[in-house]
Parts: sequence; structure tokens; C-alpha cells
Amino acid sequence: MVFVMRAPLFQLLAIGAFAAAIPARADTITPSSGPDVTAMVTKYANSSFEVRAADGKTQSYSSNSIKRIAFDARPMPVKVQSRTKGALEGKVSTYENGAFTVEGATGAERLPAIFVERITFTADPGREVAVIARGNEVDLTKHIALGSVTIIDFYADWCGPCKRISPMLEQLAKSDPEILLRKIDIVNWGSPVAKQYKVQSIPRVEIYSRAGKLVGTVRGVSDEQVRTFVAQAKTGN
Repeated sequence: MVFVMRAPLFQLLAIGAFAAAIPARADTITPSSGPDVTAMVTKYANSSFEVRAADGKTQSYSSNSIKRIAFDARPMPVKVQSRTKGALEGKVSTYENGAFTVEGATGAERLPAIFVERITFTADPGREVAVIARGNEVDLTKHIALGSVTIIDFYADWCGPCKRISPMLEQLAKSDPEILLRKIDIVNWGSPVAKQYKVQSIPRVEIYSRAGKLVGTVRGVSDEQVRTFVAQAKTGN
């Protein structure tokens, strides 16, 4: 038996059907030779870029082997440690001709790589379990991590079935470093986030692959379905 709580009928008719499509954040890397590579640059240090692919594997590229990188926008400022200017924060938009374009509070500037000691492109993911919204709208693209399996749990504190599945979801995330759990408290059926993602029933659990693609949605309490989709998310793109 699957336990689920549904919105009132008049609200279901108003919001209609909805299919989630969350684009994964990724950078476009143009090597000196060969085709472009789509992956997430995680850091720059010792004249090399550390890059994480959609399958979770990490690879290192020498700066001399890279012609250009177009960086996708990060949700948080990038941290730059410069040998000449000290610690900086801002948006790194490109790497080209041996230099980074850094956009800070005073505008954009070109920073030669030889003067850069280290750049941290990805923030510490922090807790494996985190509540990212309580009724308010939220941009899921900022919380779905390339290279990891991300579980999005739409729930409410007053939802009985949500309380039944929550311990299993949290145990999954805490016991498996490849999994992140991001929880969204809809608060009520008319909240901004419930309307934003057209939540018709809870619990609603969405599982995203390492590439940020929606693998499956579980409505109600079904541990088996969640584990099946998680397994698929680990192996698929």
C-alpha cells in the first residue's frame, strides 16, 4: 500500500500536469586539440584544472592543454587566491589565452594564470541533508550537483506519509557519499514553492542523475521505488 497526501481537487484542476526538467550546471572546456568537453571545473591549482564529469569521475587538465573554458554561472561567488592581489571573490566567466576573466564588485578584470595560486569553483556541499526551502520559491538548478545523485524531497511537517519515508531518505544520504538529499517544505498547498513546482501530492521524491537529469519521481511512500531510481541514477547519464 502506498501512502500519499493529495491537494484538494479544485487545486489539482487549477495547476494541471507538470513535468520537471532541471538543467545541470556544467562548463564548456575547449582543449588545444580534440572536441569540447562538458563537465564541472571544481578547482584550479598548480597550473592544473580539476574537472568532475557527469559520472562523478575526476580528471586533471594542465592549463597548457586548455585553449578556452566558458564557465557556467555558480550560485555563489568563486574564491580566487592571487599571488599579487591576495584573496578575491567574484564571478569567473572565462579562461582564455592563459588568463581568467574575473568579474568583481569593481568590474571585470583579466587575471593571468601565472599570478593565480588557487581558484575554488565549487562550494563545499556541506551537509548531505539540507532543507533548501520552507514555502518560498527556490531554484533547483542551484542545488542539483553534477557528479552526485541528488534527491529532492517535497514534504510538509503535517504530512504523516512524509514522516514515514523521511528516515529512509536521510539514511540513504548519510550512508552514501554519492547522494545528496535536499528537502523542500511546501508548508501548505498554496505556498509559492508548491505553486512553482505544481505539487499535487506529498511526499513527492525526485531523483536526479549525476548529469542532473530527472531519473524518476516517487509519489507516496515506496522505499523500493526510491532505491531503484537511485541505482539507475548512479549508472545513467
